[in-house]
Formats: sequence, C-alpha cells, structure tokens
Amino acid sequence: MAALCAAFGAGGASAATLIQYDSEQGALRGFDGFDSRMGTLDKVTLTVDLAKTRGWVVSAPAGGATTASLSWTIAGDWRLASTNAALGNPLVALAGTGSSLVALDRGGDQGRYGFFEVTAFGSKTFTFDPKQFLNRRTIFNGYDLGQNVGSGDTGFSGVPLGGTVDQLQGACIVAGGNPISPGEDFCGNASYTLTYDYTPAVPEPGTWALMIAGFATTGAALRRRRRRATATA
Repeated sequence: MAALCAAFGAGGASAATLIQYDSEQGALRGFDGFDSRMGTLDKVTLTVDLAKTRGWVVSAPAGGATTASLSWTIAGDWRLASTNAALGNPLVALAGTGSSLVALDRGGDQGRYGFFEVTAFGSKTFTFDPKQFLNRRTIFNGYDLGQNVGSGDTGFSGVPLGGTVDQLQGACIVAGGNPISPGEDFCGNASYTLTYDYTPAVPEPGTWALMIAGFATTGAALRRRRRRATATA
C-alpha cells in the first residue's frame, strides 16, 4: 500500500503539457483557459506562424513595355492582438523576397498595367504571465501592418521605364488577373499554437485517506470472496 501511494504521489507531481491550436482562416475558435483545479500553471507560450500576402499594381506608359519583370523585398511587421489587453500588442517581424513576371494587359492609350501579389513570412514564440490564462478564455487575432498603403516596408526593382508600382488598398489576392479583397484575415495564413506547461495537482490528505480506505475495503471484500469460494469447493 505504501508503494502504491508513493507511485500516485510521484505521478501527481510530474510535469505535464497541454497544447491547443487555432487559425485566423475561418471562424476563430480561441483558446480555453487553464482550469486551476488541474494543478499549477507554470509557463504559457504562444507560437505564431505567418504567411501574409499583399496586392500591388504595376503600370507603364502606352507604347512601352507589355510585361514587367519585378524583384521585391519585404521587411515589415505583424501586430498581435487579443481579447486580453494585459497581453499587450507585441510584433512579429515579416520578411520576404521574390520576383513576379506581370503581364501589362490592362488599360489602353493612357497606359497599361497589371496586378500581382507579394508574400511575407514570419514566426515567433511569446512567453506570457500564466496568471492571465487561469480560468480565462483568450482569442488572438493579429494584423499585417504592411496592408496599410504607404507602410513603406516593400522595395522593388525592375519597374518599367516611366512606370510605377502602387499598393492596392485592401486587395491581397490576384485571381484571373483581377485583384480580390477577402479581408486581412484571409490575406495568407496566421496560425497559433498555445502551450500550457503545468504541475498536476496532488490529492489532499483527506482525499488520500478516502482512496486508501477504498483500497482496503476492496481488498477485504476480495479476501472474503476467496474464502467463500474455497469453503464451497
């Protein structure tokens, strides 16, 4: 019996982990708070993984280039927000490089233009105060600051002679040559992984006493059952 109690005590004191996932693509589910009856919450970490797109338009004078071969570089930020103001609004760095071959198939005598996308990536892990997650549900929902026209976080080379490159307000997807504005949450991907590291609760002395009494009663009943079975045989 002593060995059994020691085993239960050691198991109750060992570290444990709970992991939850969420994404901005679709209805945000949010994260369940840590149930303090489960034990002591020691550490809370949130990992954010991002791939965010933005829409742009490149133009050239009439009679000039019919395509644009652009290279681009992004150095921006994404801002974390939540339903708990105490967690603040920390930033995740966004970066990206790439190239786009854009057909200047729109417009006419006044000039020609075409639409294209750029994509930035980022990942960061935050550590938060465990008290902010005790028995409290939290929803995270961030914003790509580079969606704001004029943020200046994207640079280009290869712009056609006499042409310009301009960001589209709100639009971040180009489908069939046309820009689409689905809303910032759907401009790429933003996913969250929330981890609770905790120490499980150890039963109170009174609970141990009830458990031991239960084990003793069960053992006595089994012994009596064996004696009756022997006497009958």
